[in-house]
Amino acid sequence: MNKVILTGGGTGGHVFPALAIADALRKKGCEVLYVGSPTGMETKLVPAAGFRLVTLKSGAVKNQGIVKTATSLFRVFLSLFDAIALLRKEKPIAVVGVGGYVSVPVSVAAFLLRIPLFLQEQNCSVGIANRFLGKLARKIFLGFSQAEKYFEASKCIVTGNPLRSVFYDQPMKPVSTEKIHVLVMGGSQGARSINNAVAAMGPKLAEKFPNLTLTHQTGEKDLVPITEAHAKSLGERAKVFPFLNDVRSEYEKASLVICRAGALTVSELMWVQRPAIFVPFPRKGQNDQVDNAKFLEKAGAARVVEQGDGFERRLEEALFSCLTPGNLSKMSLSYSALPRSNALGSILDSLFQELGTNP
Repeated sequence: MNKVILTGGGTGGHVFPALAIADALRKKGCEVLYVGSPTGMETKLVPAAGFRLVTLKSGAVKNQGIVKTATSLFRVFLSLFDAIALLRKEKPIAVVGVGGYVSVPVSVAAFLLRIPLFLQEQNCSVGIANRFLGKLARKIFLGFSQAEKYFEASKCIVTGNPLRSVFYDQPMKPVSTEKIHVLVMGGSQGARSINNAVAAMGPKLAEKFPNLTLTHQTGEKDLVPITEAHAKSLGERAKVFPFLNDVRSEYEKASLVICRAGALTVSELMWVQRPAIFVPFPRKGQNDQVDNAKFLEKAGAARVVEQGDGFERRLEEALFSCLTPGNLSKMSLSYSALPRSNALGSILDSLFQELGTNP
């Protein structure tokens, strides 16, 4: 049986695309091994999905002090030897890196051992790790064409980001502009700034939109206070959860989504064609979420509200502006001009074509 190693992670934005690829490979009869970080989300998600997980220590080097950067680089160097030993033992036909610092030692080991290396880059802008690894990779599968400028053009294949199979199983219902339902989610662990802002505007939402309903993913830490706040303003019209397991169903109910702008979320919204208000996660230096969000804003399918002075007021203004039948319909229709393809099929076809093997 052919074995493929997937490596990377830390956040759901890396892990979920990797798991989508892993599941597709498994259905093709391949054995999959996931190599991740001992502290990332993959430690829970990968075993739960039924895949074998091996962890290697790594560390961030961007936006760190001199001591932390040196320590991280030394840890990556040591992990390289562990990765070489692992690949020699497992003998995969290919390694697929999905981003995150743990992917560096495994991907470099694959290059040194002449094992075909492939990358899956989710974002419009590209981080340090994948920019470097792109020089070593055979092919790079891009979530957005804007990332092509960071790599050698001949290596790039614009596939879109791989989504879980549940997104492809059946058509999505059109956006409802009569029964307005707002979905709020601040990433897999929630976002306090979004949670507090939406909770604060609850009384105005209840007054201005008497039939509006809301689903709010808060993360574990904010579950209790946000549940209490919504109970006072929206009552039973608001449903609050720490995490949404069936996000596809939540998208289908939504007339509008308020969320971060991770690449996977943006790609999911492009597939389900839901209007959105993006609140990009603020980062120093390269801010991939701002670039992702502005891609859909430029297309007319979303609004971008960055954090900072007057954030709650600006988010409220954007929300009230969007929540009209005309604007919701216009934003939803804007998706028709954007590319929409089954990224999983494209990635697997390209992968096996490059390897010259049939799954």
